[in-house]
Amino acid sequence: MKRLSVKRVVLSDDYDKKEFYFDISNPTDEDIYLSDFVLYEQDNLENMGIDPSDCVMFRSGRHKNDMPSVFRLGLRSAAMEDAMGSMTETGDKMEADHQERCILSDHLTVLGNEKGYVVLSFPKGRNQMVETAVYVDDSGRFVRLQSRVLFNIRLKPGQSVETEWLCMRYTTDVLEAVDSFARDKALRYGTRNRAHPSVFCTWYYYGLTVTYEDVVTNLREMEKRKLPFDVFQIDEGWEITLGEWEPNAKFPVPMADIAMQIREAGYRPGIWTSPFVAHETASIWQEHPEWILMDQNGNPCLFPMNDTVYQVFDITNPATWEYFRELYHRLTFEWGYTYHKLDFTRAAVIMENAVYFDDTITLVEAYYEAVRAIREGMGEDSYFLMCGGLYDPIIGLVDAQRTGSDVLSMWSSTINKDGKTAPYTMKQSILRYYMNAWWNNDPDALMVRINDRMERNLRLTYGLLNEEEVKTSTINQYMGGGIVCSTEPLDKIDDARLSNLKRIIPVVPARVSPLQLMNAENRYPENVKLDIMGHCSASIIRINWSDEEEIPLTFILEKSMIPEGCEESARYTVCDYYGKVYKTDVQVGDKVTLGVLKPHGATVIKIEKQSGQPIIVESTGHYSMGAEGIDMSMKDERLVVKYDNSFDWSIEYKIMLPAGYVTEEGAEIVTVQIPPLQRIEKEWRCKAENGN
Repeated sequence: MKRLSVKRVVLSDDYDKKEFYFDISNPTDEDIYLSDFVLYEQDNLENMGIDPSDCVMFRSGRHKNDMPSVFRLGLRSAAMEDAMGSMTETGDKMEADHQERCILSDHLTVLGNEKGYVVLSFPKGRNQMVETAVYVDDSGRFVRLQSRVLFNIRLKPGQSVETEWLCMRYTTDVLEAVDSFARDKALRYGTRNRAHPSVFCTWYYYGLTVTYEDVVTNLREMEKRKLPFDVFQIDEGWEITLGEWEPNAKFPVPMADIAMQIREAGYRPGIWTSPFVAHETASIWQEHPEWILMDQNGNPCLFPMNDTVYQVFDITNPATWEYFRELYHRLTFEWGYTYHKLDFTRAAVIMENAVYFDDTITLVEAYYEAVRAIREGMGEDSYFLMCGGLYDPIIGLVDAQRTGSDVLSMWSSTINKDGKTAPYTMKQSILRYYMNAWWNNDPDALMVRINDRMERNLRLTYGLLNEEEVKTSTINQYMGGGIVCSTEPLDKIDDARLSNLKRIIPVVPARVSPLQLMNAENRYPENVKLDIMGHCSASIIRINWSDEEEIPLTFILEKSMIPEGCEESARYTVCDYYGKVYKTDVQVGDKVTLGVLKPHGATVIKIEKQSGQPIIVESTGHYSMGAEGIDMSMKDERLVVKYDNSFDWSIEYKIMLPAGYVTEEGAEIVTVQIPPLQRIEKEWRCKAENGN
């Protein structure tokens, strides 16, 4: 029997943190196939210091369509069903796999209760796929746990490999542990989340039917309405077919000329591609049939998508990396597209029974090399959005990553069996908040149009959100913490719905974190905090997931809600964006009552430290209520306000003067009306209330 030599290497063995990996070598004179390796296993939670009768679990999930979830072990709840299942590509929930009764997590898993949690994480991620599998019985009770790596490689005689590291951390502060995990990976591999673009994308109305005329129409409308997007991105539908990256008959103008038109209109040209799959008719297969990934029967591995089936590139073949490099160099430097959205890249790493060109490297290593070649091709200055690929291997290579399945312009769908749509995709994005440490999270597109009939024979064309659902969908973009994206037929949508863009553009950098992350009582996270970078203010997002009941906006101001770095003893002003209610002199521990939230509704609650400066207490503009670029200051008993309104809609601010000051008319609030497309610089004379 062939035997491997295994050595456990301990990196840390403290009481609150254990970190280790394994060195595996082949001491024989024959090849040995190494499929997977178990780093840690346990069939008794008590051995991990966890009470099995009171255990909550956080599950992440390897692919964007997986459903991250927080749930209670021992209770076969809807939240646990979420963790066992996933979403379709187009935003419908799939049923859980009840037969296996396995909850499969990847780089991050949390188990425990408020008395103490065990955080299982993989600090690296460029060598093998990683996973923690928790098996449960029919009642959802814990059976066993395995943390393992997936190799699927042939180990040559004398060859050695190291497993990924496993870290077991014991803590009562899960948010800090998750932040530490994300931050350490960012330090190890780098991060590319400095730019935060706003993007107009063609997919979520036009789909595969998009034409050059559609591009021109929307570009013209963007110029006419002065919409301050950063990027105009042409999505799938421009190409002859996947793998044949030349324009089809719907795009009779050279793609380089279209990029020039986009630039001349003032936007960054963006383009959609899917490099790891190609249609069987694509000329690349005639030129390089040896690049097709084959199964054990000698047939091409197939990837179905959008009612078509595609063949897959064998990315373990280094020759494909040069092809990817040349493709993106052409798209960028010859055609002029410097914003790239790449899709379906998981196809190259999910094929069962595949036979690879090089079975001595893992799929993760091959994936990293392929994506690195793409980055080299498009250059460091291009913006790279990955949509539908592995997460860990490409930290430091991509600028943005999709956090969930495709969204729909409807709260619920009659197509999926559970009736929901928006709550699932929002849950995916909220629970992947920590990935903003690595790149800009992409919560997918905002659609706020009103349309109750299908157009172009596409479900994408619907616009079935009511007014409350529009609020929540718009807030979803804000609390993503990364990029903002939207798709609308700009020649048809009404101004009232389209004006929601002024609430989320420009993108305001913020650090996102769910409040009560490990709360298993709620299927969907209800409270999310955004710490606004460079400001003594935070946004608390409150969502009402109920289909029928209103909920009161009443809460105790907790320390976790105040802006990061601010004193617990300070006084704060608390403002409800949609309720247009504010409270002053609020301290930690005080009860705050603002109003109510209607079913499917949400609001943004601003919490700002009172520091002798003016504070915006009401706004019809950006959700941040001040961080979008408005300049306010007190100078010699004058309130000075400067703001450049880049929208074709007026914006109104109500500004509360510092304590002790009023206007010459005796008002504590100054109302500032900023006309469309105008820059104002205005001042108001103020005086101390005591007359001094």
